Amino acid sequence: MLGYLQEAVGRPVELIDFEDYSDLLEAFRNDQIDLAYLGPLPYALLAKSDHDVEPLACFREADGLSSYTCSLVVMGGRQLDLAHAQGLHIGLTQPFSTCGYLAVSQMLASSGRRLDDPGIRFSYAGSHTEAALGVVRGEYDLAGIKTSIAERYRHLDLRILTVSPPFPGFGVYANRRQLSADEIERLREALLRLEPVTSEAGWEQMKGWGHSLRNGAEAPSNCDYQGVLDAVESLPVWLEATP
Repeated sequence: MLGYLQEAVGRPVELIDFEDYSDLLEAFRNDQIDLAYLGPLPYALLAKSDHDVEPLACFREADGLSSYTCSLVVMGGRQLDLAHAQGLHIGLTQPFSTCGYLAVSQMLASSGRRLDDPGIRFSYAGSHTEAALGVVRGEYDLAGIKTSIAERYRHLDLRILTVSPPFPGFGVYANRRQLSADEIERLREALLRLEPVTSEAGWEQMKGWGHSLRNGAEAPSNCDYQGVLDAVESLPVWLEATP
C-alpha cells in the first residue's frame, strides 16, 4: 500500500512504526508524521485535540462492511448474570484499543454495570488473541475482543455474551498542516478508486496488501465517526491512569 500511495502523491512515503498509540498521537500533534493508520478510538482521541486531522478513508472488513463490532466473550458452559455477578475479572486488549475500555464500557452499561464498579476489575492482555485465550485459560471471567476474532475462537468453546454498537473500520488520516489540499485529495482518490471485489485490476493491485487493507475502502461520509466521538465524550477521563 505504501508504494501505491507514493505513486499517488508523487513523493516518498516512509513507514514509521510506533509501539504505543500515545507516542503515535503525540508525533501527529507535533507534525512529525503526515499520515496515520488508526482505529476509531485513537482517531477520536486525536480529533478531540487536533482539528487538522483529516479522514481520507476507512477500510472495509472482510465481510465487505465499513464497520465492525466488539464482543464480550465467556466460556460456553458458564452461566453468567452480568447485571449481578461480583468479583469479575475482565480482560481488555490495550488502553487505546476500541474493543478495550471504550467498547467494554458500552457493553457493561447495557446491564447497568461499569468498569469501575467495586465488583469488577480489569487488566490488559495486550492483544485480542491473548484476551480471548485468557478466558480459555481461566485467567479472565470474560474479555472484550473484536467480534470477528470471537467467531474465530468458537471452536475453543468461547461464547459471545453481548455485542457492542458498530464502529467505523480502521482508516488513513492526513495531517492538514503537513500535506497540501491537492495531496490530500490525490491520496483520498487513490484509496477510494480500488475495488477488489468488482474489479479484477483492483484485486490484482490489493491482493498483496495486509488482510485488513485489501478489502477496499469507503469515503469518510460512509464511516460513522460520530458514534465513537460521542462515546469518547461520555466516558470518564481514564487514559491518564492506564499503564
